[in-house]
Amino acid sequence: MSLLEVHDIHAAYGSSRVLFGISLDVAEGECVCLLGRNGMGKTTTMRAIMGLTPPSSGRIVWKGKDIAGQAPHRVARAGIGFVPEDRRIFAELSVRENLDVAGRAAARPGRWTIDEVFKLFPKLVELSGRQGGYLSGGEQQMLTIGRTLMGNPELLLLDEPSEGLAPLVVENMLEQISRLKREGLTILLAEQGVDFSLALADRVYVLEKGTVRFSGPAARLREDTKLRDELLALSSA
Repeated sequence: MSLLEVHDIHAAYGSSRVLFGISLDVAEGECVCLLGRNGMGKTTTMRAIMGLTPPSSGRIVWKGKDIAGQAPHRVARAGIGFVPEDRRIFAELSVRENLDVAGRAAARPGRWTIDEVFKLFPKLVELSGRQGGYLSGGEQQMLTIGRTLMGNPELLLLDEPSEGLAPLVVENMLEQISRLKREGLTILLAEQGVDFSLALADRVYVLEKGTVRFSGPAARLREDTKLRDELLALSSA
């Protein structure tokens, strides 16, 4: 049974239409990836699910209830956590304070505590007293994911988690997200990085100009390089 079902959503920024009938689903325990170049609708799909860019039409069904157009804080409290591409940490607060504020704001029971986040990202332990604004890009990404986990989400939306990170940091990020998947967390990932995506995903949706041009098992794209190249060429057209 699907935790999340997105049915034929359309969305726009002002008069600029971005999504043209996106449909997808995510089952419990899956990692599903939205793959495509910049500007193809991946981030807007995430924002629509989260209530940050409400769809102009279509349905977003979470655990059997239509949540399309609900306020972001209500979506978060329903069990969906969002890690945005631009991270949005509190620059003046320490790492520990960022995590503490997130946990208090979410007020959702569950396994994730500051100590559990530190176990997932040991690097944050030594940085716990450092202000967020003085962290590197990779450290900020760890903090952003940790802060979102403090809300104890059932579904984690990850928007371009490898964007702008050094290769070694990307490798570490891949390991930690893989760990979350192994532990049963349901993940919807938006990524440009093909290798990163296919290493994690069970299923893939390739987006092109606000529409779904391919959906299927990630294994198919891993094994069929010709199809993968054709889809990526299409998504950049």
